[in-house]
Amino acid sequence: MKKLALPLLAACCMLLAAIAYAQEPDPAFSHVVAVPGVASEVRVFTGAPAGFDPKTASDEELLTYGFPRRPDPSDVKAYKRWSEIASFTREDVTVTLNPGKSHRPVPKSAKDAGKAGNVEFLNWSGYALIGGSPKFDEIVGVWVVANIGTQFEKFTGYSSTWVGIDGDCSCNDLIQDGTEQDWIGGSAHYYSWVEFIPLDEMRISLTVQPGDIMYASSAMVVKDGKTYGSYNMANYNTRKTASLTIAMPSGDKFSGASAEWIMERTEVDGSFENPLPYYAFDYMDNAWAYREGSNKEIDYLSEAGQHITMVTPGGKALSTAYEQDGISLWFEWLAYP
Repeated sequence: MKKLALPLLAACCMLLAAIAYAQEPDPAFSHVVAVPGVASEVRVFTGAPAGFDPKTASDEELLTYGFPRRPDPSDVKAYKRWSEIASFTREDVTVTLNPGKSHRPVPKSAKDAGKAGNVEFLNWSGYALIGGSPKFDEIVGVWVVANIGTQFEKFTGYSSTWVGIDGDCSCNDLIQDGTEQDWIGGSAHYYSWVEFIPLDEMRISLTVQPGDIMYASSAMVVKDGKTYGSYNMANYNTRKTASLTIAMPSGDKFSGASAEWIMERTEVDGSFENPLPYYAFDYMDNAWAYREGSNKEIDYLSEAGQHITMVTPGGKALSTAYEQDGISLWFEWLAYP
């Protein structure tokens, strides 16, 4: 028995070590990135094992390798869009904090906050779904990056197009990903970003140009007892994707009370009262969300929701949105302040 004890003990130790290693993320397919100014863990997903097939992988495997939720195959358009995104090349993106730049809602008055129907915000235009059960835990949108043109104007203005969860509710856990379209110093600037409020916007290095077709999904996921914001963005023109998670900031609590599709005047250093760069019209498709525990899409007009018009404090309309059909919509620029 004594002769068998040491080999048996060694074998057990090796088995335990193998189990522990299997529970750790494989650095070949994802890694944590240090983002100065951000205490929460930020993880970038860069690939999956050889032979990995997202269409047949388990939900846990999709989560492990940073893929968005697989829609029900009976949702033909949603499943086709997801399958395309899953086949694109993943980029090992850089992530940089943009201090002072954020995407919180500012209703024109308290009566517009969380209210169904036509509402007015000082910095948002678009649509939102509000309330209901179970919680919203993922949102999707596909849009054309607006080609802004303010060459005949001398101001500096900031704008963004995005999808998010928990924007218009009494909560502080808004998760979003989108594109920025800014007019600064006489020229246009474009980039992609993610955010997990109360943290500021984080710029990612996925290339964005005017006219590019962008896919974005924001989701709240739980892994090993921890809650994360999960972000997937893809550029159809380059066929490149970015996939990352941000651990829930300290003190936050997930609500899942609303889902938003938005064109915005971006808040910079506490102010959103910058002119909205001229974008004419912009188109968004695949505007749907998911509720916790389901992979069936919920279209942006299918439940109680909001139609949001961006206005000045005096009530002048600056930007609005209108429906194309049940899953697509248009944003329309109306005026400078």
